[in-house]
Amino acid sequence: MTQSVHTPVMPQEVLNYLQPAPGKLILDATLGAAGHTKLLVERGAKVVGIDRDADIFDYAKANLGDLVSQVTFKHGPFSQLSDLVGDLKFDGILFDLGVSSFQLDNPQRGFSFRYDAPLDMRMDRTLQVIAADLVNGLGRKELYDLFQKFGQERFARRITDAILERRRVKPIQTTKELADLVSQVKPRTGKIHPATKIFQALRIVVNDELNELKAALPSALSSLKPEGVLVVISFHSLEDRLVKQFFKSQDNSQFEVLTPKPITPQPKEIAANPRSRSAKLRAIRRKGANHE
Repeated sequence: MTQSVHTPVMPQEVLNYLQPAPGKLILDATLGAAGHTKLLVERGAKVVGIDRDADIFDYAKANLGDLVSQVTFKHGPFSQLSDLVGDLKFDGILFDLGVSSFQLDNPQRGFSFRYDAPLDMRMDRTLQVIAADLVNGLGRKELYDLFQKFGQERFARRITDAILERRRVKPIQTTKELADLVSQVKPRTGKIHPATKIFQALRIVVNDELNELKAALPSALSSLKPEGVLVVISFHSLEDRLVKQFFKSQDNSQFEVLTPKPITPQPKEIAANPRSRSAKLRAIRRKGANHE
């Protein structure tokens, strides 16, 4: 398998908010290929890295090279953050949500319509349900609701009808079969592939991403030291709205929202790394004792 060079999203913005330095301990709750973690340890911080994908750790360690000794690796979903890190308190915590480049660029994982592969989409390969199970097993209303709610897909009804018609003949088993079917019933506009939102919706549900995030955010705040900063990078409006509302609900005598509006990538970064185009960064700080 050929892997592309991993490019972390909004690297300078992450560094600006987390301020890594010798003596600081930072949690990367979405380790992935360790792109952000590498930047953090290069500046002297120690990092605890969590990922739910057991396959990614060897790749992350190779990317870290000689810096690997500065990172402690924890396997599990970040919804179990408290169990994974115990009583540790952090100077900074990072969530870089969504699917990693490692997963997107691995054809066999079934996240991308750029490759013909089994319709899988599990971030953790021990999960029982894959995307093909949803596409072939859900009823009309369930499938429509999935595409409409989690993909915000305007053509959800038309796409649902096409899937039901096709699977009466034979199951839809691969990414190409699904992407081609969507392309036949949804007009293409601009550069975005017609199946993008359908794949997003399936991935979110297979991995229970929104509930994972809801469970993780309170644990993350509890794990911050005084003056510690939590940074969350999201890639679609459902995640961003959840993070925004969670930050807004915090007691402002204890926490300060550092981003009244989300930070977005600069045009130069989007040109160099198109996957960053939909990223939104929000940050919140636990106030120190003198602010209580």
